[in-house]
Amino acid sequence: MKNIKYTALVLMSMALLFTGCSNPKDKKTKPHSYQAAKQTLRINICTEPGTLDPRKARALNDINVIKMLQEGLTRINFEGSVKLALAENIELSEDQKTYTIKIKDARWSNGDAITSYDFAHAWKKALSPTFPAPNANLLYFIRNAQKVKEGLLPSSMLGVTTPDTETLVVKLDKPAPFFKELLASPTYFPVHSITDKTIPSWSDNAETYISCGPFKLKSWKHSNNLVVEKNEGYFDQDEVKLQEIHMCMVSAETGFNMYQNGELDWEGSPLSLLPLDAMDTLKENNQLKTQAVLSTTFLRTNIRKAPFNSEKVRKAFAYALDRKTIINDLLSGHPDFATGLVPKVMGLRKEEYFTDNQSEDVKRLVESAINDSSISRRDLNKIKLTFISREKNYRLAQVLQQQIKENLGVDLELDPVEAQVYFSRISSQDYQITISSWEADFRDPINFLEVFKTRDVGTNNTNWGNDNYLAMLEKSYDIQNMTERMALLKECEALLIDEMPIIPLFHGKMHYVKNSKVRDVVFSQSGGIDFKWAFIDNK
Repeated sequence: MKNIKYTALVLMSMALLFTGCSNPKDKKTKPHSYQAAKQTLRINICTEPGTLDPRKARALNDINVIKMLQEGLTRINFEGSVKLALAENIELSEDQKTYTIKIKDARWSNGDAITSYDFAHAWKKALSPTFPAPNANLLYFIRNAQKVKEGLLPSSMLGVTTPDTETLVVKLDKPAPFFKELLASPTYFPVHSITDKTIPSWSDNAETYISCGPFKLKSWKHSNNLVVEKNEGYFDQDEVKLQEIHMCMVSAETGFNMYQNGELDWEGSPLSLLPLDAMDTLKENNQLKTQAVLSTTFLRTNIRKAPFNSEKVRKAFAYALDRKTIINDLLSGHPDFATGLVPKVMGLRKEEYFTDNQSEDVKRLVESAINDSSISRRDLNKIKLTFISREKNYRLAQVLQQQIKENLGVDLELDPVEAQVYFSRISSQDYQITISSWEADFRDPINFLEVFKTRDVGTNNTNWGNDNYLAMLEKSYDIQNMTERMALLKECEALLIDEMPIIPLFHGKMHYVKNSKVRDVVFSQSGGIDFKWAFIDNK
């Protein structure tokens, strides 16, 4: 979430993943005037947040809003480095498996001290078998976490202890060199444990919401607007320049019109979507800004529902598409089509797994599936493509519908639904095929591959699983040689694509426009956006 956002990230020696919207050098060499300007940022988040509980968040917009309101033990700073946040210091044992973390003297928005118990409580609750934490598998690096989530062990066996209110000891099953970056993700955020126990719905309304991040919740008119204000009790409040962030919830088209009328300071990714018809004009006028992201858009299939119970049919759909046409005609020259799950910039592979437009082969695959009784011809007459009802998705769905009809002779029924309905159907596997995506939580191929680690993991939802795939992923945790590790992860991806529970389409690039006076926004390749350091420059 991402639409469904996990991974590992030590391998990449690429340019900084996190870059500010303004030039970091400007920040250091030019004095800016933010005191004289009205420090209110206006943005559009399109729809009502599904949740503002960091443990329950799945959609990218929900995660971005939560990062305004909450803080983790670490945070990704303006330069893209992992820095201590609520952690005063972190000590790592010689075997690289035990983290002893001292908690800062920091406060919740209600004035209470943030304690180690708040972290332990949040993580254990997220790992409760009945608690809806779609990204709980990010916690599985902690000793016994997966067994606790599966109900095989009590939460008391989780590798987390709290010797005192200021100390958190975390034991991992295996070394995870990316663990400090993981601590910056919402799944690892604390919650106010007393409130969580007494008011389980605390995150649903401004009146009961308690935060510990750069901002606190000022007002929340559901399905209308959400306002956050600077949290004066935040431990690092001197770094926070914005006084308020106003978030409206309107369509992308309305939001773009508001931006053009000077009513919004930012429109487009990752908070909203720019109208596709406006992209060329914005590019010509040098207004369009882009950001490469570690994400993959793909078709998720339900392998327990015909016709996608047939691997041959899944492959036929994959091979029938013309991704370059989709990119050039629909996505304004998006740079990278996908035949695999892991973005190529992560270094897992150079070659493609298959080629497009295999018009004759795809028909043979379908006929073969019918002949071996995997499916019937009737199964091909009632295929429903489900997707979140947004302009970009709708256009993509129409192109897919056309290409599948031309190359396979199969009709797709388009099924656009609201985001909450979409995620509900995905979680309950109430679909045949959907448009889906995954944004990296951290910089490592395993963050993508673990999405489909087992058929029961909350991020999978395809009903696909493979014991060899699981065994290779598990083995990769113990490999210290990075070349060997990458080779094994490549085998994992190759197996996934060979059995094709998902059909890759393209890798990510986000487009947005912004008020030129908005400075120092951190925009990451994982699709995240951080306004902690942002300000309105009055010069």
